[in-house]
Amino acid sequence: MPDMLTLLRQWPYFDWMKIIFSVIEIQVEALYFYAPVINDERKCFDMHQQFLENAFVLGFFLICIHMVIFLSYKNPLGFVINFLIYYSILAMAGIILLEKQGYPIFFDPMKYFKILLCIRYLARIISIYSLFSKAVRSSTELSEAKWVKIAVNLYLYLQAANVFGGLWYFMAIERVIECWTKACINHTGQHCHFSCRVNLEEDRTYINGFCPTKIRNTTIHDFGIFHGALESGIVEGTSILQKLLHCFVWGLQNLSNLGHDLQSGSDVWENIFVILVVSSGFLFFALLIGNMQIYLQSRTVRLKEMTVKPREIEEWKPFQNLSANLQQEMKKYKPYIRRKTNHIDIENLLNNIPKELGKKIKRELCWHLLKKVHEFRMLKEETLDALCDCVKPTFFTEHAHIIREGDPIDELIFVMQGNLWTYSFNDLTNGSTRKRDHLEDSDFYGAELVDWALRDCSLFEFSKSTKTIEALTNIEAFTLMADDLKIVFNEKMNQAALVIQLAWRHYTR
Repeated sequence: MPDMLTLLRQWPYFDWMKIIFSVIEIQVEALYFYAPVINDERKCFDMHQQFLENAFVLGFFLICIHMVIFLSYKNPLGFVINFLIYYSILAMAGIILLEKQGYPIFFDPMKYFKILLCIRYLARIISIYSLFSKAVRSSTELSEAKWVKIAVNLYLYLQAANVFGGLWYFMAIERVIECWTKACINHTGQHCHFSCRVNLEEDRTYINGFCPTKIRNTTIHDFGIFHGALESGIVEGTSILQKLLHCFVWGLQNLSNLGHDLQSGSDVWENIFVILVVSSGFLFFALLIGNMQIYLQSRTVRLKEMTVKPREIEEWKPFQNLSANLQQEMKKYKPYIRRKTNHIDIENLLNNIPKELGKKIKRELCWHLLKKVHEFRMLKEETLDALCDCVKPTFFTEHAHIIREGDPIDELIFVMQGNLWTYSFNDLTNGSTRKRDHLEDSDFYGAELVDWALRDCSLFEFSKSTKTIEALTNIEAFTLMADDLKIVFNEKMNQAALVIQLAWRHYTR
């Protein structure tokens, strides 16, 4: 079993599975808000027993799965804390079930259950958001998709409407029971039991004069923002779907208009509730609109870039040196490359396309460049392929000094696109410009490195450059490092003694 759980946690979609389970659990926990029901005729409250029992069993089943699969045994403290939080919710649900069956309970469990459920609900939302952020970061495509943030904020917005609607329903029933309790004390001088499970024989019609629920009368008793729930009769119905939709719409409307239509009374908790509704509505609405604006702006900019430079890859000079098949393959990745980089050059290109395609492109571009070195023309195809694998794409900015006079020549530089000039210190001091040589497309520098690679490296140091190489324009090039060249030569040395030491170093120069 532990091995199976370990494999499951290593599954790429494990985080997404946790998110789905968390979303289901949070929906089940929110249903507890709708368990109480008012019987206005008998002036008592009851619990929707079948609904509460089903939610209890489903919640317990989900908790068991969460405990076994998702909680890490490497963190026993977190395991215990999560277990206590889950168990507390189940215990409160059990207490309400006991009260439903008529057992004596000496404290009001509804207030504690409401507070505990709200805390748990907030913790769950934070957990879902962190899980979602982790899952998105692990996916390159999702991390760059602007719609992901919009989807997350929209989900949180709708979830907030759901929980505020549930609290509005739950607190409306609390306010009715509080009013009934005050009316009973004023009329009889003692506390009354308002559970429908108790045999209620006394006449309670006097409560209608103290607690008018159908007609708003703030001079007698002000139910504040909860009067709508009482007047509509939603607290008396037994249809769960009707309750969910009615309260969800209430939450959605008041979050959308920032609680503009809420007429709160003087109750402290009611005003705190209104403040939370208004603040949450403003926060979620600002986040949702802000992310939608960012998404639309980025989409507009991207479309503009795609229309302004639709042929940038085709106009890229090395692209024209590729075979027709490779050109067609590259065009398939053009939209992806445009998203990844604002500048098309060989280094960015090879880093943002599939590896196998990049190897094919590098081979075609490098093949004729390597054969510019006379000694390399004598090598077999497999050796040239090995050298092609070793070369690295490089980009030099304009006016960059690539090699300075006196520096060791430890790399071969193959110019793919751009212009460089080579000059020595004496050329500058003499004011001579005629001795300044240019390197252009398909030229290379560093032929001395081939001689070094054929020698015993422990006895010979790198040759010193007699020239300074400076970029006149932005340069796209390939570089072949000394160590890579030496490794390839050593591996292929039995190739007819590397073609008789490269034709005796090109006839001893």
